Amino acid sequence: MYLDRIAVKQYAKQRIAAWMGSAILVSFLCLLLCGSGGSDWNLTYNVGNNLSSRWLLALIPLAIALLLFRFLYTVFVGNVILVGQKGWSLRFWRGEHPSFGEMFAGFRMYTPALLTTLLRDLFVFLWTLLLVIPGIVMGYAYSMSEYIIYENPRLSSTRALEMSKIMTSGYKGDLFLFDLSFLGWQILSLFTLGILGIVYVNPYYDTAHAGMYDMLKTNVLQRGLLRPEDFGMIPCGGPQTGIPPYPPAG
Repeated sequence: MYLDRIAVKQYAKQRIAAWMGSAILVSFLCLLLCGSGGSDWNLTYNVGNNLSSRWLLALIPLAIALLLFRFLYTVFVGNVILVGQKGWSLRFWRGEHPSFGEMFAGFRMYTPALLTTLLRDLFVFLWTLLLVIPGIVMGYAYSMSEYIIYENPRLSSTRALEMSKIMTSGYKGDLFLFDLSFLGWQILSLFTLGILGIVYVNPYYDTAHAGMYDMLKTNVLQRGLLRPEDFGMIPCGGPQTGIPPYPPAG
């Protein structure tokens, strides 16, 4: 199956054009709360020349403590919020109008969300220790795991990661090109000090990325590589009733 990223991006634009406010709010709060740290202020160069070596040494324990806090926050809170944000974007992409609180849905499935994201980050980190390129490749291989565990929190974390690998097999290059197609937007965002990213680029990307997940999901279901039950989909009707046979659970 060909992943038509152009069609996905066009539909994503239509969705956020109609409901821009909600998409911006969820994307912005995720940026603040998920601990991704994409635009940290680097104060070292601003104040370094004004501090003595003694003060710099005194700041080292504080810096270590802050880094440890950030790591623990990202693992136990930020990544869990990210699962909910992915789920919100997925429902938004599908034409729903999820409530703002759905962004925090990861806390309803806290243990599966925590374990899946923790295991994913650990695997990607270990692959990166070998070489950078394998780390990037495996990052794409596991990139659908948050959507998967959101849709079916009954899965084990290892199964969610395995399903993501199955979904992305043969399509990692397409996902890379999808990300690359946003490079121009990211550069423009830098020139606006990140404002363009907050009000347009991030919501646009999040919605379109959810669309890529849905295309990959349809692909593996049609090819019989995964079952509807793997995604928490349950039989509830059939062709004679006019009801789709496998709607998302919940």
